[in-house]
Amino acid sequence: MAIASEMPLLDDEGRVMAVRCPAAGCGAVVDLIDGRLDRHLVRGQKCRTSGVQVVVAEG
Repeated sequence: MAIASEMPLLDDEGRVMAVRCPAAGCGAVVDLIDGRLDRHLVRGQKCRTSGVQVVVAEG
């Protein structure tokens, strides 16, 4: 599980759609699918947080 506290993107109903990846050295804006980070790349390789469940907290 990861905690994302920066830049949540919300839909019209206030649900979190995307967050900035909390992994060190990544920082990509990633879609959330069923509360998990969508697959994404960092430096050309799959980021280690792809598929990890995320809790969004105020930063």
